[in-house]
Amino acid sequence: MISPRSALAALVLVALVASPLAAQRYFSLRAVRRPAPPAGSYVPGEVIVGFAVADDFARVERALRGVGGVAARRSRHGGRFLVTLEEGRSVASAVAELEAMPEVEYAEPNGIVSAFLTPDDPEFELQWHMRQIGAERTWDIQTGDPSVAVAILDTGIAYEDFGPFRKAPDFGNTVFLRGFNVFDGSEHANDDNFHGTHVASTVAESTNNGLGAVGLAFGCALMPVKVLDSDGTGTFFGVSEGIDYVVNFRQDGQNPVKVINLSLGGDFVSTTLGAAVDRAVDAGITVVAASGNEGKRGVSFPASHARTIAVGATDGRRERAIYSNTGPELDVLAPGGNVDRDDDRNGFPDGVLQQTFDPFTAAVFGRYDDFDLFFVDGTSQAAPHVAAIAALLYTQGITDPDAIRESIRSTAEDLGPEGRDDDTGYGLVQPARALSGLGLNQ
Repeated sequence: MISPRSALAALVLVALVASPLAAQRYFSLRAVRRPAPPAGSYVPGEVIVGFAVADDFARVERALRGVGGVAARRSRHGGRFLVTLEEGRSVASAVAELEAMPEVEYAEPNGIVSAFLTPDDPEFELQWHMRQIGAERTWDIQTGDPSVAVAILDTGIAYEDFGPFRKAPDFGNTVFLRGFNVFDGSEHANDDNFHGTHVASTVAESTNNGLGAVGLAFGCALMPVKVLDSDGTGTFFGVSEGIDYVVNFRQDGQNPVKVINLSLGGDFVSTTLGAAVDRAVDAGITVVAASGNEGKRGVSFPASHARTIAVGATDGRRERAIYSNTGPELDVLAPGGNVDRDDDRNGFPDGVLQQTFDPFTAAVFGRYDDFDLFFVDGTSQAAPHVAAIAALLYTQGITDPDAIRESIRSTAEDLGPEGRDDDTGYGLVQPARALSGLGLNQ
């Protein structure tokens, strides 16, 4: 469980969820399992037919009526017809019969096309947050590459089977780098809270694999770095250690980590942690941090540090979420949700929907294998959307953290008064605009 702030809150960092789990700020889909979408990739009851004798309307009509055609529309360009079949008539059998006719050049189902990747993950339809920032348009430009990694400095990730821990089921295609646990110095950065797995899934949950939900930069790799304990708390020193691990990491002589996500924060400025952020940015790593959930003026640290990208949250209405902190350091907003609302009226709370394990089962029984999809709200959930965009920009060719931050800022959708303001920053992130701004996919 994520502990409420105590009198010692100024000495620790807390995972930035909108309120403690005791307030039930999460919602599981466990009890809701809808049928899979219909199989097939063509319009039911429609056939395209190309006739060699298109101007012989008597033969055309006879052929179409013979296979159960009840309506037909001729193309403006040539001898093809779009035919609607009578109810219950099989498309496959109609195509077979038409192809056997001498007057028919070809026949085929009326296939469905899409300009963008529409993933087959069954719960994508409930991820309003991905649609809010145009994920499908983004994927038409860039989906990421495993040579670019995002380090998730959090409670760990459910990324491996180790001891009592289990790998989350929808990380099957996700690439993981060697992690680090600042509490014991090992490489086993396993999640014992729930928070880090949910955050990581927004970045790179396996996508278009017919399972669960989607991640925004699903082609990129993840690095788990455990800097928060099972209560979701850690220290400036521990987070600094985690950042330095990322900065010094090498694989085949290179550091593939180009983005750090910090869905955490504290109440005062730390020289130690600020210096660690500076080392990361100087090493070419973009640092993204959550602004905080107290609904107050004043961005949490390290989001308030000048060299991070400070991220606030929107709800389902494309408005700043009521809990999202404001201030002059705020850069942009991204979807964070509000589980008290259902603005799309689909019967589900407007939290960010990603996979993780049940925090109640973990806290009470010490089990880390009870996985499901959970709606969670907070600036913690907003930040990884921006970390994913940064990783896609790096994959696309922008390698300087300052340029990445400027690209994200300058292409955001202005939600407040014209220009930047302290409540909404530069506005709601628009990844497709940022990526197409390179001129690679106009």
